[in-house]
Amino acid sequence: MLSLLLSLVRIAAAASGVNPELMQESMVNAGVDFGGILVLTFLFRQDLKAQDSRLKRATKGASLAKLAIRVNKAIQDPLFRVDTENGDNLYTSLILADLRRDRGIEKRVVIAAAGKEKIDSVLEQAKKYADNLEMSDLLIVPVVMPSATAPNLIGDEMTSLPTCVALPVGNTAWQTVLEDEAQTALGQGVDIEKDGFCVILKKNGRVGQRTKGIFLERMVAMVEDRQSKGMDVTNI
Repeated sequence: MLSLLLSLVRIAAAASGVNPELMQESMVNAGVDFGGILVLTFLFRQDLKAQDSRLKRATKGASLAKLAIRVNKAIQDPLFRVDTENGDNLYTSLILADLRRDRGIEKRVVIAAAGKEKIDSVLEQAKKYADNLEMSDLLIVPVVMPSATAPNLIGDEMTSLPTCVALPVGNTAWQTVLEDEAQTALGQGVDIEKDGFCVILKKNGRVGQRTKGIFLERMVAMVEDRQSKGMDVTNI
């Protein structure tokens, strides 16, 4: 910008008759300086956007980590057996950060968000593929949209849930976090209530994948396929 200012001064001087022979050179220099400013401005804006994107990812990651869930106590203690028909005694509360690697419980968290009917279907799928989901360290968290609440389960519906299913707790926090994900899904043409979407967290707590629709059998098949080929399944 300083160089451009000096070139403009020389152009003005040449126009007034002082060193007119410098007019052409000064105009070329001014053009180069102006172009340089445009390039630097563009790069600076791109850097700000990248920084803003990193901050948003970090903020979203922290928000995801703090989300509360109710999980079957057997996740913490495989020998746990419920002694009462009261479903409340079967569950304990955790946050998603507790499921990260090296914290005692390692799970890939699958946040499955959709309308009530779709979530009911997802729960039936989870029961069908329960053994495979547990072997693949997949934990399904069904969230009913647009309210971002847990499915309304009572009595036997609660106690019959497999250990691979956890329920969201505190719909305000869940709604805040999933609102942005829902807007992104809508922009991609996803029918949130009918088809739903998934946010899959790796064992390190980072978002590993986002999917249009909810397909538990594909998730299981992907992990089993990697295992059969001797590929790493600890960081997917």
